[in-house]
Amino acid sequence: MDKTTIVDIERKIPLGITNPYIVKCSDGKKYVAKFPGNPDGAKVLVNEYVCAELAKLLKLPIPNYKLIHINDIQKYKNMLADINLVNGTVFCSEFIEKATVVPGYYVLSKTSNKYDAIKILIFDVIIGNNDRNQGNLLINLKNNSLIMIDHSHVFIYESLWNENNLKPLIGNKIDLSKMNKFNFNNLSLCLNLENYKTEILEYINHIKNINGSKINEILNTIPKDWNISSKEKEILKEFLLDRLHRINEICTLLKIEGGD
Repeated sequence: MDKTTIVDIERKIPLGITNPYIVKCSDGKKYVAKFPGNPDGAKVLVNEYVCAELAKLLKLPIPNYKLIHINDIQKYKNMLADINLVNGTVFCSEFIEKATVVPGYYVLSKTSNKYDAIKILIFDVIIGNNDRNQGNLLINLKNNSLIMIDHSHVFIYESLWNENNLKPLIGNKIDLSKMNKFNFNNLSLCLNLENYKTEILEYINHIKNINGSKINEILNTIPKDWNISSKEKEILKEFLLDRLHRINEICTLLKIEGGD
């Protein structure tokens, strides 16, 4: 667990079902914090953490993140009026001071890491993210780079996934029809970019190198106070490995050249 502490609650972010807050921390930085007592519960924190760790493995553009323990949440009761005041582990994603949502394909195609758009498209299919809405794909204005945030509602069933509803998805048809159309369409248009194939082939090889032991390393470091069961960990591992191992099928569905 990181030794950084939350020292102040700055303000609530007006959007987001998990009622996130911008907090100031002892390392001098600001973070977007999602608390265990949020309306959707700790499962969304599990989702955030697992996806952040996978994204890090795949060198995808996400903000720096930390798990920060809070044991004195009651002192912020006047500032955290719309969450349950539960002590425990908070998922904190570094706040990007100067950022804007992606308005469309043209701007997306002019970012400094434009090929990451295709990688994000693939990643969203792997993690079952139908919620890549306009607010969680940003451009960092400091360096004109594409950055993805907010993976609280993934694994198809979002905050409601469990060992019973994930299991039937394993080996079953991958359905793209429910993915958020705005960003899905914009990201898909990046397949028109020239010279993407070499970089995407390398990315696909990274995906193929993620094995069960690497997934275990992630799942075994999920904070205990988020109360994910061993059965849930096992089925989530099976779900992720199924998607990762079907990368060639995913590329075919997305009409991406690079898979076998």
